[in-house]
Amino acid sequence: MNSPQDVLLRLFSPEGRANPYPFYSDLMERAPVLPIGKNRALVMGFQESVDVLLNSQLFPVPDPRYADRSWPGWQEHPSTMLLYHSLLFLNPPENQPARRLVSRFFNPRRVKLMRPMIERHVAAHIDTLVAGDGSVDATRSFTVIPNSVMGELLGIPHDDVTQLMAWLDMFLERNELHPPDKRLQGADEAASHLISYVRKNCSASAAGDAGLAGLLAQDGSFDEQDIISNLVFVLSAGTVTTGSLLGSGMLQLAQDNDLLRQLRTDDALLRSFVLETLRYDPPIQYGARVAAEDTELGGLPIARDSLVLVCLGALGRDSRRFSNPSDFVADRFIAPGADPRDVLSFGLGTHRCAGAELALVTAEIAFGQLARRVEALATVSAPQRQKRTVVRRFSRLEVQVSRAPAADRLRPQAR
Repeated sequence: MNSPQDVLLRLFSPEGRANPYPFYSDLMERAPVLPIGKNRALVMGFQESVDVLLNSQLFPVPDPRYADRSWPGWQEHPSTMLLYHSLLFLNPPENQPARRLVSRFFNPRRVKLMRPMIERHVAAHIDTLVAGDGSVDATRSFTVIPNSVMGELLGIPHDDVTQLMAWLDMFLERNELHPPDKRLQGADEAASHLISYVRKNCSASAAGDAGLAGLLAQDGSFDEQDIISNLVFVLSAGTVTTGSLLGSGMLQLAQDNDLLRQLRTDDALLRSFVLETLRYDPPIQYGARVAAEDTELGGLPIARDSLVLVCLGALGRDSRRFSNPSDFVADRFIAPGADPRDVLSFGLGTHRCAGAELALVTAEIAFGQLARRVEALATVSAPQRQKRTVVRRFSRLEVQVSRAPAADRLRPQAR
């Protein structure tokens, strides 16, 4: 049997980034919490992860004060300045004003009002997907649906979205870990472009804006840097995670066309399918926390200031919580005794994703329309993932598309 260190090395290698799940299973057989070097721990067990995520006092997120202690030069880089001033890396009570406003903007009532807009963008992107009735790269059509949705919500012109997403990718790629990658020149350049664009196009007239920028500006609690950082954070959170979810779900449907056809008429199965996709292959694999004091977790001593990585990808495969966790079971969350709250891919507690409802609704609309408009899907070549550790995202997902008969395409959208 390989040692835990050997398995961890493979987990964080290109092989592990492409498919981390066999390595998670191997590691979880040894312990739910494992050390991964000096003052670092990997949390994979479901209950142990819940214990961390719900205790924000003992396990806060790495914030600017942590950055000062662990990497004093962070303020010299536009990319890390942008990152650490967003609500993602602020702890209560500092993160509460922004979190309150973002949560209000994306609450279920408002998301319900957004449905016609989301449906319009979904329909346009699926038009592109099915236009040729043949082979197509879904990362240029289906998985970028959230880019258009978030662009409209934030008042970004359609023609600017592609460039913004390129900057966003470059900015995030080098800032996935804590401390971030030291090769930050490209990320800093991208962050500077993002800051300049958002300052000019989104935050300059924010005070009179009815959108999120307006809510932040009118609150009076935020300076310009705070507003820009949080708008960039919302743009990234609303596009990267939902785009990954759409790609993973499409891959599952390309492997099971019977399921694709079932989703046309079964709304309960549709919601369960989205939740199972999130459990089975979460868009974000790790969430970072810091131990505020010496403690113990899963039998492992954790020293103060240790970085604690909650493995969202592994906790959904914990056999102590889920039966047959390595199997994709589309109706898992409509089975007796199933609890949708066990899906922690959007986090838990004070840092649960404020836009989770928007992501779920967007995915349901997208997969619902896809099922009605496409008769069959099949992968044409091996899917390619971005070379990322934290984010599970496709760089290429080539599929063969066969359009559904007109009668099926005309069925009304489920509500």
